[in-house]
Amino acid sequence: MDYLNFIASITERGQIKNFIESDAGVQQQEGKLYSVFAAWWQLHSPSLGELPKTKKVMELRGEFLRSFVDSLEPVGLLDRFKVAGVVASWWDEVKYELRTLSESDFGGLVDSWVDTIRDALEEDEEEQKNQTKFDPLNHKLVVRLMPDYLQEIADAEARIAELEQQKEAFERGEDAEVDEAEASEDDAEAVNFVKELETRLKTLKATIKEPKKELKTLKKSSLLYMDKIAEIEQSLGLAEAEIAEIEEQLKPYNEMKKQLAAAKGKLRTLKKELVKRLEAKRATLTDEDCQRLVLATFEDGLTAELERYVTAHRQQVIATVENWWDKYRVTLQDIETERDAAAKHLSEFLSGLGYA
Repeated sequence: MDYLNFIASITERGQIKNFIESDAGVQQQEGKLYSVFAAWWQLHSPSLGELPKTKKVMELRGEFLRSFVDSLEPVGLLDRFKVAGVVASWWDEVKYELRTLSESDFGGLVDSWVDTIRDALEEDEEEQKNQTKFDPLNHKLVVRLMPDYLQEIADAEARIAELEQQKEAFERGEDAEVDEAEASEDDAEAVNFVKELETRLKTLKATIKEPKKELKTLKKSSLLYMDKIAEIEQSLGLAEAEIAEIEEQLKPYNEMKKQLAAAKGKLRTLKKELVKRLEAKRATLTDEDCQRLVLATFEDGLTAELERYVTAHRQQVIATVENWWDKYRVTLQDIETERDAAAKHLSEFLSGLGYA
């Protein structure tokens, strides 16, 4: 009987996943499966294009299942049941859309998507609580039809994230001199540099209120209080200088907050424009555009389903090899060598004690 061992380059369990995923044979086999799928789609997608005329939804399902299995199973990566599962899972996701398509046309299906998005955004909060969270930005129509708009959203969100990071860094005092004991990482609570400044500023402003009133009264009373006036003015000068210094330190932070508020406002405005922009885009689509768009979304969905099955298969292979590693990384020969060495050591120990 032949025995196999792990290759010498694999020295620990964690290397197995990357080794399998980067293996040329694995990549070639997966690539072949996707190439066969692309050819199958090219051949059979026109049947979807004819669905508004034929209206044979269930007949089309049977054709897709049969031809998909016949085309992809011979590749050998996924077995017959998994290949059939790809189409069955995808069909279950789009079956209501296919019925809509057979009862109207491609433009009618696109319009139904627009209506779905509009209705979801018009629901009040109580209605939304009773339903699964719906993200219109992830709807297949928006993803396919409005990539530029989605990029604007992504840029706005990235700007918000950037400003929030800058704001948090300022609050930690990363660009300021903070007492080392207070800023120690061992502290249970992190020091908030801004809160300390704002608290100090508030205290100072409260502290100078009464001296200011007293100074105003003294100046009206008599020149006899010149020494007292000078003392109060000196104290106020120091406090006001510190106030000015703190306000200067807080200027960048306050500017960040303004920019952050503006960025969040821009994002809210962008999201409110979704339906308006979507309807404007829809108005520019011809019947041919609608057909290409719908078929592209169907292809995206089926591709994603196939990728899900392929990924699951790959993870299963990785898990199997990792399980082999756990069981067999130490060979019988290694175990016997270790056993013999232990027996020899024990024999020598017993001899030393006079038992042998």
